[in-house]
Amino acid sequence: MPHFAKNIKQITISLQLICCSLFSFSQNMDDLQKQLATTKNDSTKVEILLSISDALIIKPKEALAYGYKALYIAEQLNNAYLKANTYFAIAYSYTSNGDFNKTLLFYRKAIALENQYKNDGFFSDVYSEMARIYRQQDILDSCLYFNFKALDLRKKVGNKSSIAISYHNIALVYRKKNDWDNAFINFNKALALFTELKDEKNSCKTLTNIGMFYKNKMQYDSVFYCFNKAKPLAKKLNDEYSLYQINLNTALCFNELEKFNEALVILNNLYKDTRLKVDDDYPWLVYGLGVAYIGLKRYNDGINYLKNATTYIYKKSNLEYQGKVNLSLSEAYQNTHNDALALHYYKTYRTYSDSLYNNKNTQNVNDLFAQYKTKEKEQEIVLLNKKNELKDLSIKEKQRTNLLYALGLVLISIVALGIYFLFRNKQKFSNQLEDKNKIISVSLKEKEVLLKEIHHRVKNNLQVISSLLSLQSKSISDEKALMALNEGRNRVKSMALIHQNLYRDDNLMGVDVQEYIEKLIDSLFTSYNIEPHKIILKKDIEALQLDVDTVIPVGLVLNELISNALKYAYQGKENGLLEIALKRQDDYLLLRVKDDGKGIDNDDMNKNSATSMGHKLVQSFLQKLNATMSIEKNNGTNIELIIKNFKLT
Repeated sequence: MPHFAKNIKQITISLQLICCSLFSFSQNMDDLQKQLATTKNDSTKVEILLSISDALIIKPKEALAYGYKALYIAEQLNNAYLKANTYFAIAYSYTSNGDFNKTLLFYRKAIALENQYKNDGFFSDVYSEMARIYRQQDILDSCLYFNFKALDLRKKVGNKSSIAISYHNIALVYRKKNDWDNAFINFNKALALFTELKDEKNSCKTLTNIGMFYKNKMQYDSVFYCFNKAKPLAKKLNDEYSLYQINLNTALCFNELEKFNEALVILNNLYKDTRLKVDDDYPWLVYGLGVAYIGLKRYNDGINYLKNATTYIYKKSNLEYQGKVNLSLSEAYQNTHNDALALHYYKTYRTYSDSLYNNKNTQNVNDLFAQYKTKEKEQEIVLLNKKNELKDLSIKEKQRTNLLYALGLVLISIVALGIYFLFRNKQKFSNQLEDKNKIISVSLKEKEVLLKEIHHRVKNNLQVISSLLSLQSKSISDEKALMALNEGRNRVKSMALIHQNLYRDDNLMGVDVQEYIEKLIDSLFTSYNIEPHKIILKKDIEALQLDVDTVIPVGLVLNELISNALKYAYQGKENGLLEIALKRQDDYLLLRVKDDGKGIDNDDMNKNSATSMGHKLVQSFLQKLNATMSIEKNNGTNIELIIKNFKLT
């Protein structure tokens, strides 16, 4: 009951404020209308009309009517200051009306006056508003272009608050383009200025966004550092939405770290608070609950939440979210031994994953088209500036004698005609060059897409083989047969990782060995159920791009050596050290796998080598790589390969 009374009091206060605002608005409008009726100065009339238009912005059609009245007078006066401000007001009214094409048209009319009305602060706001319109339409390259134009002008003015907002806006666009590194750079520039200005509200938002960058990079210590700095600010500002985002993403990070109990406490508290069902974030809350319960092996609860999460799939266009929900459902049913549903949800996951890949290709094409349109609009702005300059010259010439006026008019006409023909010739040449470049670009793009698609399909086929081996292994009880199947599955995975890297990276012929070996190690640790704290990894892997024909045999050899170490080296030991190195030395590659386990028994090694498939594979690839292998038993096993036949990209 007290809570209800408190709400009634808040509603009463809000209504009183609204009534006061409406009364104040009505009184202000009456004053402006009286001033408009009594003033005789045209410049003052324009400013009053613009004030009325601004006051009526919640009624876009009425605001536009007053804006056009102001424009008629401003154009009669030919006053650059009044025209620019009128164009801005009309553009803003069209924005409220949802007509983005006319919005951009009038912003460009304002920009055409930049050389006459030299006001960097005003035009920085124009460019910033244009960027906002392009962002609403998902034309991200144009949005970036105009945000940088706004930033340049704001740096000239020296307004740190506006500069910080520009950095923040630029970072948001980069993040939407999935260019997280550039987003991070600009978020940090914005944060430095917001901190200097003691702007707690924007500091809180920026810290939260930087935390999201670290979440994307899976650097969870940095995520928690940023969130712990942002959270007190959000509480101080009573910013419930920021607190919701911080708590939700903290819980999702706990899930990634397998701290499911900690995640569940936060997620359940958020789930109970019905006020905070934010459209964009609430599905992630339901998904997070499903993952946490599955992590705690409460599969029925987890599956129920994940099925609830699927109801948001058709309301959202976030393919990443849709893929994660279906993949988690597939894994949950696999753990409950329901192979049919596991396979169904895995296929659904693959559908969303492929759609996400295709959407990224489409977005790249759209970005290229947006770049072209931005350059085209730039040419229009330059042409408008030229026309305005010629118009000013003609006005000055009218003040001279009739003879000079006539000669000047002829001269200007000749110059205008010359500029026109020069422009047409230049445009024609540019169009021809652009057509040729477009043909070359399309052909190259088609080949790149085809090659990526090939790698993608090879990777998919290898994953299907791996899944089939996994399903087959569940029906085999013989330990030797089961071990052989798992080893075969690991070999298939090692090749699938190579093709996965190839279709994701721009370099279609080479593989980043650092990233590949790290993924291979993670896969093998997962396959053999190795707990990370029991075996310490020490890696010394040089940043190399190796040709795919080199990486495949190297990867398979590494797969065998690491697998042998994980299976046999640490039997009877609670923990151990595994060292893996790959680096270039002079004209060969050095590959080393060293453990501090029980060491290789030479008699057993010679006895098993003849029949071991792994040994035969290694020997085969040693010949392909023109490599030699040495084995040293000293406080464990140290295996080194000197690889002479390799190719960098």
